[in-house]
Amino acid sequence: MNKVAKYVVIIAGILVMVVLLPLGYVRYKTRYEAEQISTSISPDGDYELVIYSVGEPDFPFGAAHGRLVLKDKEKTVAYMPFEVANDGARFYGNDLETTWYIDRVEVVVSGPEQHDELVTMYFDGQTSSRRLTTRYGREDSAATEKSSDDSREDVENSADSVVDSATEDQSENKEITAGYQAIFEKYSDATAGKFKVYYGASESSSRCILSESDTTVEYIVYDGKSENGKCGLYVRYCTEKGRDGTYDYGSAEIEDIYAYVFSSGEVISSGKTNWEDTGTDEFESATK
Repeated sequence: MNKVAKYVVIIAGILVMVVLLPLGYVRYKTRYEAEQISTSISPDGDYELVIYSVGEPDFPFGAAHGRLVLKDKEKTVAYMPFEVANDGARFYGNDLETTWYIDRVEVVVSGPEQHDELVTMYFDGQTSSRRLTTRYGREDSAATEKSSDDSREDVENSADSVVDSATEDQSENKEITAGYQAIFEKYSDATAGKFKVYYGASESSSRCILSESDTTVEYIVYDGKSENGKCGLYVRYCTEKGRDGTYDYGSAEIEDIYAYVFSSGEVISSGKTNWEDTGTDEFESATK
């Protein structure tokens, strides 16, 4: 090897150490580093729940990420990722309320910009989650207070608006869940188990697993309505699992994007692996 080649190798090595390694460290700190927030012990002392904060909140005003890990005296029994919508800030121990039962532990995850999320972790390893109608344990109401000089007509109009808004929200949630189920029935395999939607801080952070092995997880995420408003768009992701069985949503890759047609219940595959790709003719026709 001549001197020029040696210098090139040395310079490349220095660049790796000076540039790439710090970038890798920053990515680890912001995406993957887990910080233990708090722990809770079951009344009989047989189980422990550990709450972790994972990485930094999504920039600039996104959700903060966390992980619940349930352990017995010998091993990890179950784990669940969760999100807290907190205007780009981190979450704290008082944002989660833990309650122990004879066969499970329940955790209510709260945030100022979300409805409460109930996470249930059973001692046999089963897990579930669902969105509640409360915020920090209190029923959420969209009604605004009226001053004493407001007219009765204004009050009645406000009440009607609240009812209409609640009805629309319920209808939209049913459509989103129906889309999840239709895609699950068409594309899931035996490893996915029963149909289940894991709800997060918002509709766009809910997920449904389609396939899971020892090394990978494939799941779908609702991403809003199509351009013409006639379909729900669902993104299929695949991500690798770590040695401890956990996985990071931030490193997942797109496998496909589906359109769920509200009027017919039909599921249409786009064949897209990037948002910028052009979908199939059928997909484009249904969504534009």
